[in-house]
Amino acid sequence: MFGKLRLFFSKLSWDWLAVASLALWPLLYYWPVTLGQQVFSEGDINWLFLPIRTELSRALAEGRLPLWTPALQAGYPLFAEGEVAALYPLNLLLAWLLPAASAISYSILFNWVFASVGMYILVRSSGLRVPSAWLAGLVFGFNGFMVAHASHVPHLTVAAWLPWLLLFQQKYWQAKLISQPTSGWFLLICFSIAFQLLGGFPQMAFLNIMTYITIGILWPFLRNCSTKTKRLLWIREIVSQLIQSTIATLLPLVIGIGLAMVQLLPTFELIGFSNRGQELSKTFFTSYSMPPSALMQFISPFSPMGMPDASNMEYWAYLGILPIMLALLAPILSHNLRTRLFVLFAFCALLLALGDSTPIYEWLYYVPIFNRFRVPARFLFLFTFAFVFLAAIGFEEIQKRLDDDRRARVKPVFFASLGTSVLIVIIYLVYNNSIDYWIDAWKILPVLFVLSSVILVLAGIFRLIPRTLWFELVCIVIVIDLAAFASPFLSSLTRMSLPSDLMQSSRTVAAMDTQQSIYRVVVDKAPMTLASIRATLYANLSILYDKQAVKVYLPSLGLQRNENYIGQMTSKMRDLMNIRYYLLPLETVGSFSSALDETEPLNGLSLDLLSKGLNVPPLSLTQIELTSYTDQTAKLPDGFMAGRVTLGTRDGSTITFPIRLGVETADWAYDALTSEQIQHRKPATAISFPAYLKSIGRAFDGSKYVARYELTQNSKPLTITSVHVQSFLPGTGLTIDRIRLVDEAGHATSLASLLNQMDLSLAFRSHTAAMWENLSMIPRAFMVHSAQVVNGEQVLTSLKSPDFNPTRIVLLSDVAPADLVPVNTSTSSNDAVSITEYHAEHVTVNVQTQEPGYLVLTDTWYPGWVAIVDGTLTPVYRADYIFRAVPLPSGSHSVTFEYRPASFILGAAISLGSLVLCLGIVVVGKRNRK
Repeated sequence: MFGKLRLFFSKLSWDWLAVASLALWPLLYYWPVTLGQQVFSEGDINWLFLPIRTELSRALAEGRLPLWTPALQAGYPLFAEGEVAALYPLNLLLAWLLPAASAISYSILFNWVFASVGMYILVRSSGLRVPSAWLAGLVFGFNGFMVAHASHVPHLTVAAWLPWLLLFQQKYWQAKLISQPTSGWFLLICFSIAFQLLGGFPQMAFLNIMTYITIGILWPFLRNCSTKTKRLLWIREIVSQLIQSTIATLLPLVIGIGLAMVQLLPTFELIGFSNRGQELSKTFFTSYSMPPSALMQFISPFSPMGMPDASNMEYWAYLGILPIMLALLAPILSHNLRTRLFVLFAFCALLLALGDSTPIYEWLYYVPIFNRFRVPARFLFLFTFAFVFLAAIGFEEIQKRLDDDRRARVKPVFFASLGTSVLIVIIYLVYNNSIDYWIDAWKILPVLFVLSSVILVLAGIFRLIPRTLWFELVCIVIVIDLAAFASPFLSSLTRMSLPSDLMQSSRTVAAMDTQQSIYRVVVDKAPMTLASIRATLYANLSILYDKQAVKVYLPSLGLQRNENYIGQMTSKMRDLMNIRYYLLPLETVGSFSSALDETEPLNGLSLDLLSKGLNVPPLSLTQIELTSYTDQTAKLPDGFMAGRVTLGTRDGSTITFPIRLGVETADWAYDALTSEQIQHRKPATAISFPAYLKSIGRAFDGSKYVARYELTQNSKPLTITSVHVQSFLPGTGLTIDRIRLVDEAGHATSLASLLNQMDLSLAFRSHTAAMWENLSMIPRAFMVHSAQVVNGEQVLTSLKSPDFNPTRIVLLSDVAPADLVPVNTSTSSNDAVSITEYHAEHVTVNVQTQEPGYLVLTDTWYPGWVAIVDGTLTPVYRADYIFRAVPLPSGSHSVTFEYRPASFILGAAISLGSLVLCLGIVVVGKRNRK
């Protein structure tokens, strides 16, 4: 058996062994993910990429691309945003084969492998030997930048392409230099550029392309990098070469952009409607500049940076101490132009990464394209690339000085065995020691790594050990260094979880209406724990449960108008937004206080609002109905005064009613408590809602209690002009859920609606979150029989007016007054509006109306949406700042909204034309070979 293994390894070249080891390294280091036992689950993976990739999987299962999603911001062009990367080949394959969580994790592993192998082949193609290329591949694919950005999936996807793009460029020039066919390399450049632009992160693609352009234009100098300065081309020849290299560099770039136009045109269109479409402030432009103190990480990574987390993830670029030393030695040991260029490149990238710490970066604010991007620290990626290449050059130069003891020369089988043994020991230590252990260890490890690195460098320069042994020791030190560095990230930025943990159902979702699913949810306060994040459907998590959210996480290209609307929502604007459920996180960490206070629920009948005394229009009432509950009152007895209601009458007198435990109210968790635990009775009239408490350990029915107070005097109704509620319990001990005012005819009016507040009623409560149902929600589609043209930001001002009633009048924008539908506002109209089909890119509404008017659909207005009324195309107006409206005559109508984005269709046509051009290049290339 061992003889066969020896024979097998003897046939393997060092190149194949190097590539295999580089590919295996991240797979073994993150073996729980490789085996499918766990998935990466930190940060943006959890609440950005998992939701949108879930949407991608659903769309593909339905045979379409996710051009639009109704789940974000009242409707959003998801494909155009780009980070879903719906046309990136790897994403399509993984979305077809695997659940979204597993697909994301395997794409992260693939990107690390792809980056490492690409860097190895690029360095080998540049003339360096296997050990130098192996070092470059290992460090480039597993440095601080790559590890810290694991949760930024598109970052890694695009970043991994840089060495491949430069490899294809280099191969193209090498083939051209010796008059060999270049069409194959030319096309590989085109497609690698296209794939980067389809990968989901334009900023990283832009950095890669800028690097490609720089090296491509300077190629006439680089190919003479081994010659002395006096032997460089004469000026005339230099100019001629520069013109040729510029054309040869830009032509595949243009074709690559053309191939990606199916993605780029929708993205360009979205930019005009997004927060990036306006002039960005310098503060935004320079946000996430790397602090100068972070430069200390190259010696001792965790001393200046602290524990890896979301606040510092942009600043990591640790390469290992020995690679840094080798890179610093490169310009001393190698004096060619290539080395000097990489030194200059690395220095400029590091300078730009410092952002507002240097005056130079501010100049880029006035440079087009550059000024569309923030986070200067991302220039660290280009720094790591250049410095890793320099490390390989430094390593190569020292290797050249060493003699190889042929008697001590190892075979691949021995090297593989040694590497495997070291790897097993490292991984055992990584997974069997706590984060605190590693943070403490890194107080000592920098000293050990510096000492070992200095010894190895001196031993190499002064030829104290054979080449093979030196290489083995260098490999061991670098692997241990990088593995130990990545270990603390396992508890933060590369945290892993069970796939089921990411997709587990939330109790709040179970408490929502499942019969009528066309509504939205909102959470205003940021949750502090993972459990409360999931319970409140924070950020984009609503997508996982097929719910539609208002406040979402779109850090790149959120719709500006939608953000303006959402950020300034009044209660009526929330009703118009079709918000049915309001969620509040309750679970806290450390010394933070609960988000539940006297101001909650926001925009509802909070205790803070009721305690101020509220004037209402004079109402003749026979009864007031109060729904309430208490918290943490189990030990209080029957009759305890939890609060009181005071009503002001027209004649200036007041009427007071008690709110007593066991009579009008009681503890909300009454049914979860035993008779020994609770000291008061449960009132007769109670409304139950689903609840859960960790202290109870099970689900149960929570309760809120209805009390009715008679208001008649001498059998006549009283005219009420004010309402005041006072609590005698601390904090949120007493909550008034609803107050309804009943007149002589038995008609009940919600006090919340009289006060222009949302009519919120508690629908679920647990230790992690509370959820209220909005009973005043306006349906998603409805008819309005009066319109007014209001343009610009004045629309928001009108919407926020207390007198604005969205069911009576619609505010249209960018419409000529002459195009308004003549309506009769003097008579009322009995309208019947029902949504019969509701899909992401197709909505059908049936309407029966007696008067002409406007059908309002409170989904986002955006170019590409068309309306077909009874088979006829009809204009879609922007209504109430961000929504859609269609003019309708009286009668019965079938209205269909369809998303047909012209930007996508035109982009697809350009991409198809570019693909045909590429096929033509292939045909011409084959003919030229013949």
